[in-house]
Amino acid sequence: MTLVIARAGIEAVPEADHLIREAADWLIAKGEPLWGPNGTSFEELQRIARAGELVIGRLAREAAACMYLHDEDRLFWPQCKPGEAFYIHRLAVARKFAGRGFAQAMLEWAEDEVRATDRAFLRLDCEARPKLLALYANAGFSRIDDLAIRVGEHFVVRHEKLVLPPAKRR
Repeated sequence: MTLVIARAGIEAVPEADHLIREAADWLIAKGEPLWGPNGTSFEELQRIARAGELVIGRLAREAAACMYLHDEDRLFWPQCKPGEAFYIHRLAVARKFAGRGFAQAMLEWAEDEVRATDRAFLRLDCEARPKLLALYANAGFSRIDDLAIRVGEHFVVRHEKLVLPPAKRR
């Protein structure tokens, strides 16, 4: 079966909420908290879905992965021009589907969205955890920060991938 990825509406909020909370709980149980049990509110998910920024990956009809794909990210990327990138947040894969390449598939789908909208970059931030850093490096992202930077309460390393060089943009 193939993972079918698409932007999702308000109807997918409970599924995305479950995926994100499952990932958060799993990380907490491993002693590696990331988002915390209340890191994402249901109201925030509703706002993101209404803005068209919620993306769900389904296997058959079951939600297997999710992410936010924002038009801008003023908190983590304040220096960047509007419209030059999409920004990924809250990439999560259901535990029962872990290790099947779904995170990579979600990133590739996001790259297609960058191309389709004539943007240049796909950007994200993550904690400096070896597995996350390896995931993004293997997906072709360049690390922007040598050391983790503090943004609010978070220490993150920002990454970007040039998807559509200037010569290829309209």
